[in-house]
Amino acid sequence: MAVWLSWGITSLRRAAWAPVLVFSIHLVALLGFDIYQHFPDFDIPMHFIGGVAIAYFIGLSYRAAAELKLLGEPSAVVFPPMILGLTSLAAVVWEFAEFIADQQFGTHSQPSLADTLLDLLMGLLGGAIWIFGAHLCSKRIRRGDRPD
Repeated sequence: MAVWLSWGITSLRRAAWAPVLVFSIHLVALLGFDIYQHFPDFDIPMHFIGGVAIAYFIGLSYRAAAELKLLGEPSAVVFPPMILGLTSLAAVVWEFAEFIADQQFGTHSQPSLADTLLDLLMGLLGGAIWIFGAHLCSKRIRRGDRPD
C-alpha cells in the first residue's frame, strides 16, 4: 500500500502541474474573461494543449510506476499507443463532462457535433505531439546527447 501511495505522490509532484495549469487557464479564461464567448476558437488550442498536458501526466506517471517496480519498463512498441489511448479516454471523459454541463446547467460548451469532434481531434493531436517529442528526447538521451 505504501508503494502505491508513494507512486501517487510522485506522479502528482512530477507531472500534475501540467493538467492543473491548463485547467486553471481554462477557468480564468471562462470565468474571468468570458473568452469563449468573445473568441470561440480559443477552445481549439485549449484542447490541443490539454492533450499535451494529459499525455505528459500519464507518461510521467507510468515512468514513476516503473521506477517503483509497480509496472515493468515501458516497451517502445506498447508505450506510445497506451499513452495515446489513455489520452483519448481523458478527452472523451472531458467531452462527456461538457455534455452533462450543457444538459444540466444550460452551458453551451458543445454547439455542434463538429465542434465536439474537433475538440476530440485536438486532444488526440496534442497527445500524439507529446508522444513524438518524448520519443525524440529519449533517443537523444540513449545516444548520450546533452540538451544545449
